[in-house]
Amino acid sequence: MIVMTLIMAPLSRAAIKQGTIEFMMGRYSVSEPRFTAVYKEGGAVSGLILSAMLIRDFNFYLEIKYFKKTGLLTYTQEKSDFYLLPISLGVRYILPLGIFHPYAGAGGDFYIYYEKNPIGNVLNHTTGLHALGGVYVQFGKLPFFLNLKLKYTRARAEEQGKTLQLGGWEYGAGLAFSF
Repeated sequence: MIVMTLIMAPLSRAAIKQGTIEFMMGRYSVSEPRFTAVYKEGGAVSGLILSAMLIRDFNFYLEIKYFKKTGLLTYTQEKSDFYLLPISLGVRYILPLGIFHPYAGAGGDFYIYYEKNPIGNVLNHTTGLHALGGVYVQFGKLPFFLNLKLKYTRARAEEQGKTLQLGGWEYGAGLAFSF
């Protein structure tokens, strides 16, 4: 096993040497209890991830995702729509181990959000921090990878004197093309 890893490591390292473009889908759960009272538990999130190698095994990434939930206001039971555009920048360490490339990283976030319901509309933004971990799995000698990831974001917003936690857990999978 060690010999196989040593033989495959140079091939794998070269496969993601410069960067990736990735299409990602997953599930996002806002951890604010007031949010879950209106919109229930989590929902689908999708997006695009771009990355570039900075120095050996350290990777810079940019994530742009989209999240939408529809729910019912707690008192009036009227329809409410919530849209979130999370933009994340960060650095991660990728450890090439044959066809597996586990990684861990952290970075900053910029969240743009919009809520529309009969009570009123809110368009605002906030910042946050995140930590993530996952693994890329290489498909043979092809420049394609499966990405399995888990991420936690802490992003607090303030609306009408109340603090809201728009961050939460995200998990998902993506298909990355290495160039």
